[in-house]
Amino acid sequence: MGENQNYKTAYSAAYARLIEQHEPKETRLFDDPFVKKFFSSYLSLLMQFRVIRKLMIFMYNSMSIGLFGLQVCRTKYIDDRLKEAIDDGVEQVVILGAGVDTRLYRIANTNKLKGFEVDLPIMQNKKKSTMKKFLGDLPNNIIFIPIDFNVQTLDEVFENEELDFSRPIFFIWEGVTQYITKDAVENTLRFISKASSGSTVVFTYVIESMINGTTDLIGAETLTTLFKVGGQNLQFGLNPSYINEYLNKYKLQLIEDVGASYYQENYLKPICRKLDVSLIERITYAKII
Repeated sequence: MGENQNYKTAYSAAYARLIEQHEPKETRLFDDPFVKKFFSSYLSLLMQFRVIRKLMIFMYNSMSIGLFGLQVCRTKYIDDRLKEAIDDGVEQVVILGAGVDTRLYRIANTNKLKGFEVDLPIMQNKKKSTMKKFLGDLPNNIIFIPIDFNVQTLDEVFENEELDFSRPIFFIWEGVTQYITKDAVENTLRFISKASSGSTVVFTYVIESMINGTTDLIGAETLTTLFKVGGQNLQFGLNPSYINEYLNKYKLQLIEDVGASYYQENYLKPICRKLDVSLIERITYAKII
């Protein structure tokens, strides 16, 4: 995937988080005070109007029903897993394909971690510039590692960095795997598998049937076409029925694999929030054996 396409994808996910910040506090899934800094003040102002937010959510769902709900629910899920990891004493976090991810800036006690943000140089430059304007200086506990997953491996880019594999690491890999090759995915999982016991990884994946065109999910074909038109061919997916066997090849043990039904039951139903959530993507949470 080209750098310009990656830029668009990262900001599409961030836009959903921006919309979510104007949801009433009692039904808001997470707080992200930094995301508005990546958009114009005019756009942030517009989001204060409920009718505009509803229109934006409608536009997300016109591409694929439940696409907006998927974006914000997966953000909450990964936030929760990171908070648990911090409570368990993890001191290192690696965000693969960090994009406009703001977790290392907004979640409590992340300032005590050593954080690594891994992404394309163009995306990192945009992010660093934006965060400097807001913070003045970038946090000294965050290290930016440039990479193109399709042509470089994590072993290459981390060769001279201070990632300690003898101590637990929490890996976040959100919204990336579908855009890179099978080899790139497998190289990344092999890198993750070298981490010590106590390390965990949370990553999203598109269901395999969407990649090979056999899915009957409403909106999947439209979404795939839109990606192609934008130069973003979906390349990789997994079958949730075989996720455990797949992980075992990389010394990973499944903790849980979740999707729309989990989000509805655990996040939306308790706050009586009506929100469609797409079935096209799931999240796997696993630990290093």
